[in-house]
Amino acid sequence: MFTSEPSLAQRIERMIADTPIIDPHTQIRCDQPNAPDLASLLSYHWVQTELRAVGMPAADLASELPADERVRRSIPYLRKMRNTATAWCLYRIFRDLYDFFDPELTESNYRDLFDAVAKTGQDPTWASTVLGERCHIETVVTSLGNRSADPAKNPANVLFTLDAHYLFCPGTATNLDPFFTGRTTKAAYYDALVQLLGERPATTEGLSRLLRDWLDRTITGPVRFTNTYLPIEQRFLPPDELQTHRVLTQAANNGTLTDQDIDVLVRFVTWQILGWHHDHQKAFQIAVGSESFLCDGKSIPRFQENWTSEMARAFHQFGNARFDLMMASDVLTHETAVLARQFPNVYASGYWWHNFFPATIEKIFGMRVEMVPMAKFGGFLSDANSVEWTYGKLQVVKKAIAASLSHLVSSGYYEEVDLPPLLHQVLHDTPRDLYGLGPA
Repeated sequence: MFTSEPSLAQRIERMIADTPIIDPHTQIRCDQPNAPDLASLLSYHWVQTELRAVGMPAADLASELPADERVRRSIPYLRKMRNTATAWCLYRIFRDLYDFFDPELTESNYRDLFDAVAKTGQDPTWASTVLGERCHIETVVTSLGNRSADPAKNPANVLFTLDAHYLFCPGTATNLDPFFTGRTTKAAYYDALVQLLGERPATTEGLSRLLRDWLDRTITGPVRFTNTYLPIEQRFLPPDELQTHRVLTQAANNGTLTDQDIDVLVRFVTWQILGWHHDHQKAFQIAVGSESFLCDGKSIPRFQENWTSEMARAFHQFGNARFDLMMASDVLTHETAVLARQFPNVYASGYWWHNFFPATIEKIFGMRVEMVPMAKFGGFLSDANSVEWTYGKLQVVKKAIAASLSHLVSSGYYEEVDLPPLLHQVLHDTPRDLYGLGPA
C-alpha cells in the first residue's frame, strides 16, 4: 500500500503541533472554562455577528431562550454562513472535539452533538484536556475579572491581566470587571475613581499617589500586566497639570464636570499608569485598529493617518514599559511591524478581531517574519471565551502560519530546519518574556 508524503505545509503544521504555546489574550472564565452547551458554542460573538448578518433575528439569540431552542433557531442561518472561516472554526470544533463529521448541522443530527457538548461542559478535566493535550498550550492569560472566587478553580497555568479599559476610554470601554462593573458612561469617571481609590483626590499629587498605590496592590502575583482597548481615534497624550488640578478641585467640591473636563482627567490618569509601567518595567497590551459601537454595537476596522507617529512619542517617552500592539486593522500591519523593528519596547502580537482570518494572518505573519526580530512578535492569541474556541482558532492560525512559512521555504528565504526554533520563539518564548509569564 502506498501513501503520499506529507506536503511542506503539512510538515510545518506538525511542527506547530509539537511546539509549546502561550496564549496571552483570552476571555476564558475560570469558573466555566468549558462551553456549557452547544448554544454557548454558537453564542461566541464571531458566530453571532455572521448569524445576524445573514438575517437571524436578534430575538432568536436571546439568552433567556432554552439552549435547545437557540440551537434549533440558529440552524437555518448557519447554512448561509457555512463558507466563512468562522464556520470552518466551528465545524473543526465539532469534528475534532466531538466526532461530528456531518457537513451540516441539521434538525435531524444536532441532538447527539448537543448531548456531547453538555457532557463535556460538566467535565472538570475537559479544559486541561483541550488546552494541554489537544492544543499544547502551556499558559493562558485571561482578564482579572474572570478569576474565580474559589482558588481551586484558578489553575497555576492560568494567569491574569488587569483590564484598564475604563480608565483610558470611559464611555466606550468593555471588560469592566472587577473594578468598573456597570461603569458604562463617561460622566461617571470621577465617581469611578473615587470608588476605585477609596478617596476623593483633590490634587494631581494625591491622584498620582493613589493610582500608583492601587497598581502596586493590583498588578502582582498572578496578575502580570495591563490591557486596554483603545479606539482608533484616541491617543496617549501628555497631560496639562494646571487644567488637571482645576478639574480635581472642582470635582472634589462636588462640581459638575463636562466631557472636556473628563478628557483632561483621562489624559492625566493615562500618563500616570504609563509612568508606573515604565518605572516597574511592566508590559502593556493595547487592542487598537477599530471603531466600535456603530449602528447598534457594530465594529469596523479603522486606520488614522497620524496614529502611529503620535503614539510612537508615548512609546519613546515610557521606554522601560513594553507595549504590545494587537491590531484589528490590516492597514496598520506594516506600520506596527516597523515600530517593533525599531523600538526596543514595542511588540506586535497575534491577529486581533477583524484580522483573524486565514488570508490576513498569512499576510501579517509573512510580513512580520521578514521585518521584525523574532523576539519582538507573538504568533498566537485566541481572544476566545471557551477552551473549545481556543482550539478552533488555533487550527486557523496553524494553517495560515504553515502556508506563510511554506512559501518562504519554497522561495529559498528559509530552510525547513530553521523553522522549529523560530516557531518556538514566536509561539512560546516571545509572549513568555514580553509579559513576564514565568514563575512569579
